[in-house]
Amino acid sequence: MAHRCGTVVILGKPNVGKSTLLNALLEQKIAIVSPKPETTRKRMLGILTLPEGQILFLDTPGVHRGPKTLLAKHQIQSARSALSEADGILMVIQSSDGWGDEDRQIVKLLPRVDRGAAPSEKAPTVPVILAINKADRVNKRLILPQIEEAGKLYPFREIVPISATRGENLKPLKEALLRMLPEGPPLYPANQLTDQPVRELAAEVIREKVLLFTHEEVPHAIAVQIEEWRTGAPSQREGTPEPAGKKHLYVRATLHVERDSQKGILIGKGGQALKRIGQAARKEIEHLAGSPIYLDLWVKVSQNWRKDPKILRNLGYSG
Repeated sequence: MAHRCGTVVILGKPNVGKSTLLNALLEQKIAIVSPKPETTRKRMLGILTLPEGQILFLDTPGVHRGPKTLLAKHQIQSARSALSEADGILMVIQSSDGWGDEDRQIVKLLPRVDRGAAPSEKAPTVPVILAINKADRVNKRLILPQIEEAGKLYPFREIVPISATRGENLKPLKEALLRMLPEGPPLYPANQLTDQPVRELAAEVIREKVLLFTHEEVPHAIAVQIEEWRTGAPSQREGTPEPAGKKHLYVRATLHVERDSQKGILIGKGGQALKRIGQAARKEIEHLAGSPIYLDLWVKVSQNWRKDPKILRNLGYSG
C-alpha cells in the first residue's frame, strides 16, 4: 500500500468534542478541553504518524452564528480559512443533538456539490467524512435516522459513529481518513505531535484551568500571554545562585480580563482561586517542558480586549 499524507480539517459547531477527538486520535493531549463552549480559539495542528501514512489534523474553533466580538469573528474566519488547506475534511456532530441548525449551516461551508449532476460526478472536490460523536450516550437506534439525514444533506465519503472519550471506533475512523488522502511522503518526523512551541501550549494549559475552575462570564473574558520563559528559579532575579540539581524554568504569564470584577473573581479570597489555577497548570506544564517550573501568574484588566484590534494582535489573534 502506498504511503499517504495530507491535511484533514476538523470542523463542527462548539462543544461537539473536536479537541477531545484530536487528543484521542493522537493518543496524547495537545489540545485543551473543557465542558464550556468555544474552548478552542486558534487552529491547532496535530500530527498522527502511522505505518501507512501521516495525517495532519487542523483542529478549528467551533463554527457558530452571530459572533458578537472581534475575537469571535476571528475564530470563525480561522475555521473557514482552514478549509482552503484541506486535502480532506472531518465534520463532527453530536449524537445526542442530532442535526441542529448550526450543523446544517456548517454543511453549507463544505465543498460545493452539483446536485443536478450525474451520480458519478456528485463527489465533492475535497472528500468529507462525518463522525457522529458521543455515540455511546444514546440508543443505537437513534443514530440510524441521523445517518439517513446525513445522506440527504451531503454526499459524505463515509459516516462513522464514534466515542472520542471512550475511544470507540477510532481505528476505523483513522483508516477511513487515510483512504481519502493523497499519496505522498511524511512532512514531519514520526515523533512530532504538533508544530506549536511549548510556551504556546503552556499558555493554553493555563487558560484551560481557568475554564475549569471559574464560571459565568470569566472563562470567555480570559486571555493568557506568556511574558517570560527562561531557565532560572525566581531567586536568580535577585542575584542568588540557583540550588544544585535539575534546572528550573521560570515562567511568567499574564491573565488578561476585561473588568475589575473579573479580576477579583480570578484572584479569589486571599489569592486562593489563582493559586488553585496555578497549581493545576504547573503540573501539566512541567510534563510538557520536561522540567520543574516556577509559575508566576499575574492578572491584568485589559478593557474590552475581545473587541480591541490592537490588543487582539498583541495576543496573537488577527484583528
